[in-house]
Amino acid sequence: MRSGKLRYILFISALAACSLAGGIIFKEKAFSWALMSAAILIIAVFFAVFEETETSSGDIAALAFLTALSVTGRIAFAAVPSFKPCSAVIIIAGIYFGSQKGFAVGALTALVSNFYFSQGVWTPFQMVIWGLTGFFAGVFRERLVKGRLAAPVFGFAAGIVFSLFMDFWSCIWADNGFNTARYLAMIASSAWFTLSYGVSNVVFLVLLGSPARTIFTRLRVKYGIGADFAEDAAES
Repeated sequence: MRSGKLRYILFISALAACSLAGGIIFKEKAFSWALMSAAILIIAVFFAVFEETETSSGDIAALAFLTALSVTGRIAFAAVPSFKPCSAVIIIAGIYFGSQKGFAVGALTALVSNFYFSQGVWTPFQMVIWGLTGFFAGVFRERLVKGRLAAPVFGFAAGIVFSLFMDFWSCIWADNGFNTARYLAMIASSAWFTLSYGVSNVVFLVLLGSPARTIFTRLRVKYGIGADFAEDAAES
């Protein structure tokens, strides 16, 4: 345990040193560099907590499957940039496995799939926003499974927020600071893609929602895989 904590302290210290050094070396991108370091720190903290949390082998196998499904879905729909099933899978992971594991699936989706789409300064921010998509799906999971429209509405909002967040990072990277005019121009120029991405989340959540509920509820009741729901007791 102590060696684990020491490892985290050393990592955070190294990240802080890299952030400071990057700000000095790349003065024209100092703010962007600091923001990227903060994103990496957020990811590191979540995975540090995840590593310290006891996770069953069944949960790990299910999360690996969901991550692979999300990555494969993103790659399979590469020809349609704004229409992908990955956010829907990430939301499902958050709903049925909880916030922490939902974040892990979201962050890993961005990291792993970008080995195909290409890694870059945008990767930590994709990891953060997709991770937070899974995290908040876990936070609101009880509500998302009760109403027929709750999950699709959440998915639509998540798609819009993802696009706005990535436009925000693009604006910061371009000017090394926030430029309102540029940000609004980016939002306007990508409005169709933003809307399409939100709609794609709705479509895939409608298609996958019911099968996922059946599969993961049964896995929870029969094998103890996944997060607890109040309805489990009734179905068992």
